[in-house]
Amino acid sequence: MPGAQGPRIVAAMKHALILALTLAACTADGDYPRLLPTEQALAEPALPAHATAARTDPAPLEDATAARAAALRARADALRGPVVDPGLQGRAGG
Repeated sequence: MPGAQGPRIVAAMKHALILALTLAACTADGDYPRLLPTEQALAEPALPAHATAARTDPAPLEDATAARAAALRARADALRGPVVDPGLQGRAGG
């Protein structure tokens, strides 16, 4: 079939392009994450040195977190109002 060559060539070119892009993504100088030993990957996480205060007395951190959450809830409640204030909506004929 002479007419079937066109679609085959287009399909082959698509596959060649995908292969070329895939190979280009696999360069030797890519920034890949470092593999960890299984023992280290499954170990309990260590608390960083700057978190020593939270380890000894977590109350101030919990209070600060609760205050931040309350402030974010208040901000979200304030955003629940109408997008267009009633005065502008009246002037616009709505």
